[in-house]
Amino acid sequence: MKAHPLTIGEIDCTVLQDAEFSKTSEKLAERYPTVSPAEIEAALDGAEALDSINCLLINSGGTRILADVGFGGGWEATKGSLHSALNGIGVGLADIDIVYLTHFHGDHVAGLVVEEGRLEFSNARFMTTAAEWDEWMGRWAASDSPQDRKNLELFSSLQDRFTFVASGDEIAPGVSVVDLAGHTLGHTGLLVKSAGERLLHVVDLLHQAFQLQHLDWPFVFDSDPDLAAETRRRTLQRCADEGILTLFYHLPFPGLGTVARDGAGYAFMPVS
Repeated sequence: MKAHPLTIGEIDCTVLQDAEFSKTSEKLAERYPTVSPAEIEAALDGAEALDSINCLLINSGGTRILADVGFGGGWEATKGSLHSALNGIGVGLADIDIVYLTHFHGDHVAGLVVEEGRLEFSNARFMTTAAEWDEWMGRWAASDSPQDRKNLELFSSLQDRFTFVASGDEIAPGVSVVDLAGHTLGHTGLLVKSAGERLLHVVDLLHQAFQLQHLDWPFVFDSDPDLAAETRRRTLQRCADEGILTLFYHLPFPGLGTVARDGAGYAFMPVS
């Protein structure tokens, strides 16, 4: 269980780790289908390929927003720790006012329910984009996968609790939606802005640090790889040009730092 508190102006935030695990170059090559294991090894340059799952809790004027809910229960010891991390900072699941789902991949939404099927976050409103909802409700409806059918049933039952938002919408004072489409068709992040300070949560803009230098390497789960690469370039350029504190969902905990230009690509400078 890890928690990293920070303040953005007058807004309290905490990065909460739900999971951490490492991957071999062979496993990574499966996730980057146009890239060979040898190219992955060269890109790693001896570094361990860690994958963290970094959820963001925002307290804006007493409204608690949780951006994504991780794996949830029923996973091995290295996964599904978000609930423990929340408890560790004195926040119960029923204390969350808004669950903001940046997109519907399993490592972002599975924590909505516990293993026996009981819904978590009983008092929360749910938010996402209409594009994200439409993509996945359509995919799940067309699938014969038992997990997809479960997802379809769950989200159908929650539809009345969802509010659909768009890029630029403010979901709480100082917290607004940022378009990051490409990884999924409705993939979004959040910009936290208060008293001249900013935090940009870019979520799954990339999954490994080597993508900062290999901007066009497509990730196997990208819905639109070309758009994902375009969004990656545009967003990293913004982060570097504006010096914005940036949060990545999958970089080593807490996934916070700044981005700088580095040759044809970028470098990430994590917070100490």
